[in-house]
Amino acid sequence: MLLPRYVVIRALLLFASLLPLPSLAEITTLMIPDQGWGVTFDAPPLRPVREANSSHHYMYSANVRNFAVSLYVDTPICHGGEAHEDVMNCFWPNASKDPLINQASVQKSCNARYCTISYDFENTFQATSIRQKHLLFLFATHGRWANLHVSVSNPTAHDLALLETFRQSFSYQ
Repeated sequence: MLLPRYVVIRALLLFASLLPLPSLAEITTLMIPDQGWGVTFDAPPLRPVREANSSHHYMYSANVRNFAVSLYVDTPICHGGEAHEDVMNCFWPNASKDPLINQASVQKSCNARYCTISYDFENTFQATSIRQKHLLFLFATHGRWANLHVSVSNPTAHDLALLETFRQSFSYQ
């Protein structure tokens, strides 16, 4: 008996998503259109999924297997200044209400260049446990507020090492 084509395709996609990410990280630079600055980080070779740009908003998303990166750059949406903490204090109160966030996993910190928030999503889908590790870089620069969001689904030790490489290499100019 032959399986329907969509069953075979889904099985292959599931299998591919369980494979470890390529160990080869590459330096990626995303320039913000019409802004004269960009972000740089080491990540597995990414496949762009979507990019949108307007005078008030820039959005970019890309992924490779279970590793995803999204960048959002906006004019400030809350009252506040140019401090990275202002971005975090505007963004996190609403985002933290997501019921899938394991609140015990939340870690926040700020330095002179940005604030970071890391957390885990935990859920079950069709009797399969799903865990996602998320890492956010929140910062204010050039009169804009930025949110660089990185996530890895069902991370292995190798995936967590890639996430740490990303964290250590992240910068903007």
